[in-house]
Amino acid sequence: MNKKYHVISNTHWDREWRYPFQRNRQMLVEMIDEVLKILEDHPDYRAFHLDSQSIVLDDYLQIRPDKQNAINEFVEKNRLLIGPWYILPDEFLVGGENLIRNLLLGHKTCKRFGRVSKIGYSPFSWGQISQLPQIYRGFNISLIMFYRGVNSLDSDKAEFIWEGADGTRSLASRFSTMPRYNFYFYIYRPVIHNEDPYTIEHKWSKEGTLFHFASSPLYDEDYYIINEPDTFYEENIVPWVKKLSDLQDNDFTTENVIWMEGHDSSGPNAKTVRIIEDIKRLIPGIDLLHSTLEDYQEALQKSVDTSKLPLVKGERRSAQYDKRSGNLYGHVISSRTYLKMANFNSERWLQYYAEPFNSLAGVFGMDINDGYLDLAWNYLIQNSAHDSIGGCSRDSIHADMIWRYKQIDEISTGVFSRSIKHLLLNTNTAPLKNKHDLYITVVNPSFVPRDGVEKVVIDIPEEFDKGAFTLVDESGNEIPFQLLSVNDSQPVLESLKNRPMYLQMKRYTGLVKVSGIPSFGLRTLSVVPKNRFTQIKVKGKVRLSIEKRIIENDFYKLKFNKNGTFNILDKKSGKRFNDLGYFYDEGESGNAWVHKSESPIITTLNSRPEFSNFSSGELKCSITVSHKIKVPQNRLVSFKKKDAIKQRILLTVELTANSSCISLYVSYDNQILNHRLRIMFPANLAAKYSFAEGGFDITKRATERQETENWVEQPQYDYPFHQFVCIQNESKGLAVFGNGLKEYEVLNDKKQTLAITLLKGFTYKIAPSSQQDYSHENGSQVLGPFDCKLGLYFIDTGGTDSKLITDNVYNAALNFHNPLHLIQHGKTGGTLPLSVSFISFKSLTIKVSAFKISEDGMGFILRIYNPSEDTLNEQIRFAFPVKTISEVNLEEINENALSFSDGTLDISIPSKKIKTLKICIK
Repeated sequence: MNKKYHVISNTHWDREWRYPFQRNRQMLVEMIDEVLKILEDHPDYRAFHLDSQSIVLDDYLQIRPDKQNAINEFVEKNRLLIGPWYILPDEFLVGGENLIRNLLLGHKTCKRFGRVSKIGYSPFSWGQISQLPQIYRGFNISLIMFYRGVNSLDSDKAEFIWEGADGTRSLASRFSTMPRYNFYFYIYRPVIHNEDPYTIEHKWSKEGTLFHFASSPLYDEDYYIINEPDTFYEENIVPWVKKLSDLQDNDFTTENVIWMEGHDSSGPNAKTVRIIEDIKRLIPGIDLLHSTLEDYQEALQKSVDTSKLPLVKGERRSAQYDKRSGNLYGHVISSRTYLKMANFNSERWLQYYAEPFNSLAGVFGMDINDGYLDLAWNYLIQNSAHDSIGGCSRDSIHADMIWRYKQIDEISTGVFSRSIKHLLLNTNTAPLKNKHDLYITVVNPSFVPRDGVEKVVIDIPEEFDKGAFTLVDESGNEIPFQLLSVNDSQPVLESLKNRPMYLQMKRYTGLVKVSGIPSFGLRTLSVVPKNRFTQIKVKGKVRLSIEKRIIENDFYKLKFNKNGTFNILDKKSGKRFNDLGYFYDEGESGNAWVHKSESPIITTLNSRPEFSNFSSGELKCSITVSHKIKVPQNRLVSFKKKDAIKQRILLTVELTANSSCISLYVSYDNQILNHRLRIMFPANLAAKYSFAEGGFDITKRATERQETENWVEQPQYDYPFHQFVCIQNESKGLAVFGNGLKEYEVLNDKKQTLAITLLKGFTYKIAPSSQQDYSHENGSQVLGPFDCKLGLYFIDTGGTDSKLITDNVYNAALNFHNPLHLIQHGKTGGTLPLSVSFISFKSLTIKVSAFKISEDGMGFILRIYNPSEDTLNEQIRFAFPVKTISEVNLEEINENALSFSDGTLDISIPSKKIKTLKICIK
């Protein structure tokens, strides 16, 4: 078969990795200046790709605003290709909605410049989520190109059909050897620099003027060539074209072969045109063109026989088998776990509190025409860049990320507060008949009704205080309350119409057990001062036995063993789990991308911890286990026991009344270098699969391990999860809620232990060419205080109900991660009832990803998805007047009107499908 070679000029541009953003942007400006100059001066230079992202143009134009017209011209002429992404994310380390917003912002940005490149070019993420085909299809993107996560065993040839979790099938390509830089290494470098693909040393005697600081502190920076030599080695063209052709031609199923000209932080070279012309001259008959990814897609789709391509299904996390495929490098999921937890927290506040309640306030008349949430999403998406959220960059870069997370959280909490203020003004407290006008409103962000025990701080004005109070609902029922503390307080009162004042209050801190909180709604309670607290019978109250080290409620009985592990009896099923919650520490000689375990392994199985902080009450009980383990200060240095240091690990286990979820709090001051610390849950299930939520799917992963001794890269059995991970057999199951922790492993041991990574400390070294030792930047060692919260949830499977995970486990995880919020306020005179669900669903299965302003500003977007294996006939009820409802794609175009009646929409949602509804209100 005669081949047609498509040379694609491009760069892979990490916004921040080896250099912080502001320093890296100076290189970016220099690079784009050169791109524009070449495109202007050389009309025969076909095009240049900015790595499928568009944020780089925003970054560039902040420095070169005068170049706006030039950029617009070349984008519109399809010579400067941008998008569809805003920034290049890692797909497993952020939530699914984050990825959609990234593409939405990318499309919005690209359209400002003239057009969007609709190619699913994703070679940056360390693996690909199972729903990426559906997400790309929602933006009318049909070709997907990536190499991390697919190997030559999955697809022997470059092209294959990739089927996503929902059944969406897309044409895909894994490239070939040296996937996104084959032409660059095999032809460009030999011809321009007289260097083979593996040459990495530059001799001082070579042509070109070098530049380097010789004084502190800049002597540690890179060398630069400030006068590039004008070299061209024509004699290298024929042999190196032959080498590349012989190596890769048979990897492609059609005549179209992709030759990628670009590398990390590389720029264009006008000599590319000469290289192409000389190849044609020296190799008569070769079909070679300076092309674009769009032209390549068109040619490929016309020539490929999809019926003969292999079908590859589901998420892609395959390791590298041979040199025809790329490496996975997937252990970024545990690098700098504090970043993952910060991202999870910011996503939570923005996605589940600020944005949906801001939209709801807009429905009820608040002016929401501002840029707060756009700014917060922009910061969040910036932090989703793969090298940023991957935790594999320099310390100063990750410090910048923490600053952005702080901005997101401040914006989100402020917007949420503003929205609830407006909604409360629309409620009517009169039916509660509280003469002191003291009220507590419970806010439920989840789209299922909720019960729960929450901590609450209630202020009683000094003039009304009688030493106690009771909480009463609209039916006169008293609400269980457990007092924790009382103190005098003078909180500040802010007003734009007056100077700051204060209130003289008696502050009561306690626990309240609320029930029947409506789906995505509010419920208002009355606070009635009285002389003493009423003893209210608590359903499912929790009990503590200090002597026996037992906590129990109606669901579970937890008994602590002498070594600090605990056994759990599920009272309803009679099933047990034993020896849960020990810690496992190992040496770490790997890096941000690769985990390498080193001995000795140190666990707390032989520990004799202290048991303390016994907290007892009918609504909540807890026990704290305090371990002290001896660990070498540097796990990669040989040591004697006398040189080990003591490390204290605290585990607090908490159980609340009538709760089916157990909370675990881990507190640890890390002073150890180069180690990985995990918490372990022996499951003893002999389960064939684990199930992990993430990216609009519950991914099913086999626990059995492959024979892979001859692979270039060994498979990674440490997997990512987002909201939860669970393992189960036909009888019972165990789920863990990570609260931002990302890495789990189902060990190949007799007890089938479920391991959750808490932290991984490693020496930061990278090798752009020579190895660069940044161990003096010890942020990668995550030293200092570490605190996290996890949830444990137990499943009585019974082998019959397929929705236990999608309904029970998934909703329990969402409720665990997104707690109820309680608001104290005075009287209000609106029209909303004391208890209201603004949007509700007939089933417990459907999940909501977004309730936001539509991109055109003409309505609101409700994004829902069905994580189950079955088609669902769902009913959605709205508690506000709806004018029209239409279904749109993820890009929010191609509207299809839907019929509804009396604020109720009946809709069928196939298995694993994402549905985006546009709602216009009256």
